[in-house]
Amino acid sequence: MDKSAANSTKPQRKPGRKQRIPLSCEPCRSRKLKCDRKQPCQNCSVRDNPKGCLFLGPEGGPATSLKPMQVEGMQSRIDRLEQLVTTLVAQGHDPNGSIGSSDNSGNSEASIPEYDSSAFRAPSAPERHTPPYEEIEHGGGVMKVDGNASMYKGATHWYDVLQELNEIKSFWSQVQENPTLGLEPSYSDAIDGPSLFFGVGQPTTLPELLSSLPSRPAVEKLLTRFFDNEEGPAPTFHILHKPTFMRQYREHLAAPDKTPIMWLGLFFAVLSQIMLSYNLSGDEPPEYEGISASLSQLYRVKAAQSLAMGDISTCKPYTVETLIYSIMCEWGRNGQGDARVWLMVGILVRVALQMGYHRDPSQYPEITVFQGEMRRRVWCFVHRTDSLTAFLCGQTCSIRELSHDTRQPANLYDWELSEDMTELPPSRPIIEPTPVSYLIVKGNILLVLGKVVNLLNDLGHYPYDRILELDTELERTFQDTPAYWKLQDFNDVDNESPSLVNRRIQLDFLYNQGMCVLHRKFFAQGRLDARFERSYTRCRDSAIALLAQQHFLFTQAQVKGSLIARHWYRVSYTSHSFILATMILVLDIRHRRAEARAKDIFIKCTLEANACMALQNACVIWKQKADEKDSAEAVKVYQVLSNMLNTLGFGEYAAMPGTKQVVIVPELAQPEDIYNPGISFAPPLDMDIDWDVWDSYVEGTSFDDAYGNPQNFELV
Repeated sequence: MDKSAANSTKPQRKPGRKQRIPLSCEPCRSRKLKCDRKQPCQNCSVRDNPKGCLFLGPEGGPATSLKPMQVEGMQSRIDRLEQLVTTLVAQGHDPNGSIGSSDNSGNSEASIPEYDSSAFRAPSAPERHTPPYEEIEHGGGVMKVDGNASMYKGATHWYDVLQELNEIKSFWSQVQENPTLGLEPSYSDAIDGPSLFFGVGQPTTLPELLSSLPSRPAVEKLLTRFFDNEEGPAPTFHILHKPTFMRQYREHLAAPDKTPIMWLGLFFAVLSQIMLSYNLSGDEPPEYEGISASLSQLYRVKAAQSLAMGDISTCKPYTVETLIYSIMCEWGRNGQGDARVWLMVGILVRVALQMGYHRDPSQYPEITVFQGEMRRRVWCFVHRTDSLTAFLCGQTCSIRELSHDTRQPANLYDWELSEDMTELPPSRPIIEPTPVSYLIVKGNILLVLGKVVNLLNDLGHYPYDRILELDTELERTFQDTPAYWKLQDFNDVDNESPSLVNRRIQLDFLYNQGMCVLHRKFFAQGRLDARFERSYTRCRDSAIALLAQQHFLFTQAQVKGSLIARHWYRVSYTSHSFILATMILVLDIRHRRAEARAKDIFIKCTLEANACMALQNACVIWKQKADEKDSAEAVKVYQVLSNMLNTLGFGEYAAMPGTKQVVIVPELAQPEDIYNPGISFAPPLDMDIDWDVWDSYVEGTSFDDAYGNPQNFELV
């Protein structure tokens, strides 16, 4: 007798009488046995009848709201899944085996209703097909995007299994309808969030965060500075849509207590960035004079507390954006804290991956056109920042080249985008300067630098042909940069905005820095072997170009106090990269002079004039920084460089900015010119320079390995 017939023969209770819920399973009730209420219970397990161990509800149905076919325990379902996988593996060894050969499995699959899988969906475009076994499709994954979170699960996650197993999907669909079980969001005193943000301050509450915000007139003035793409020194990175952000700010003013915690964290991070720009640029308004650095620190801590309260692992909206601006504030205030920033960027990358930013939004219909384009901008910045920080720290990139398919953002103005748009306008040509075009152009160079650092960190040997391939790719990428973004001449910057000049310097700086790092291990061989001549030429030319940039930035800071030199954090005249460029030129001059003496020839120094001038200028720069006695590294660099120049035969003749510059360059081949007692600013050091050690530094080891700690240094 089937179950429906059995239910129809049971006597019906009176409608007004409350029906008791049976405590025993159906077999134990019929046998009048004591049931331990496990699933399956002990009696059914002994009788080898786990599937018959059913607990009925008051109407003769299951005790839960699940359908009869779904009352089987989760453990038995897992057992069935394991059995199915074992069967498929066994069939895989049989060339004639077929998954569809089992009648039972086919009937079972056909009898199971599917639930709406729109919550977690696989890519819908392009059209998916079933490939043969030897051509398994990679990187499917599932995506869930709604107003509460953006969640992506890869092909190894159990969400992806739900896409294929209809029975378990149906079981869990009822749980997914209300994943929070009706709980109200609450903020406890204990911060249960990522440990990266522990220690940023005492646990806080939402009212305390709201009380830390400045007044509305002050905020509007700060946001005007932030969204000023032409003159504003606080970088927006072009990942926020101004009209949308201002709408969200008005909603916050209307109901502060309903503001999403992650958006509040984003707001604090933006305020911290603006205050930091006041401090770095030295243009504090009267109301923030002397306190902009403290306010930047305060807002940075509040942003971190918001991230901890909101829990970045829950993938709420604005999480990635808040992390970006918080990390950039950390970078800006520390200047050279590359290692710390690299670790934080690693967390940023993983959150972006977990939220699905690495998958192109066009494949997921639930993501609107506007949201998709903004997600492309955010992913572009995350990907490029991963490459940049890995390059600066000498570590491999976190993002693998074949793990993402998000397209490049369109070259569009913000006013061309709206939240209700249904179609994306055609992208403008890259030669047309828009705020986003700089993000795209810089990103193209950074992607090549990411390939460079990945190659140089590979274990074992790599062929020189691969170096030449990356050299060609970097050169082509830089040459394809639109003329608007190229640095032509340092003398033609007075009529340009500081923001534009700074961006041009950054692109030129990254290109030359990449060339030095890519070729430096073959620099020494390039002097002796024609096969590596390109490495020698690239290193030398890029080193001279970098030191010319260093002198320009120093001159701007000393003479004009221009924002060009202090515009945010990314290129400073005391950057680490200038140290490598300096050492390359010092070693080159030393080897050329040694070769000239060995061949007993007289060589004019016309070819050395640019290099000598660059080195003398660099020594003056590091001397002034060392005299400030706020940087141990600057003292170390100055002491080493000054003694090297004296050993090579010329002192520091570079004049201060604003005066006529004199460069005295000795002849190369005369023995009496080996040492030229010029002006020496270096303190006397017992320094026996080991040129072989410095060769090894240029070819791969660190600065500290080459020369250790500074001497005669005392911080004030």
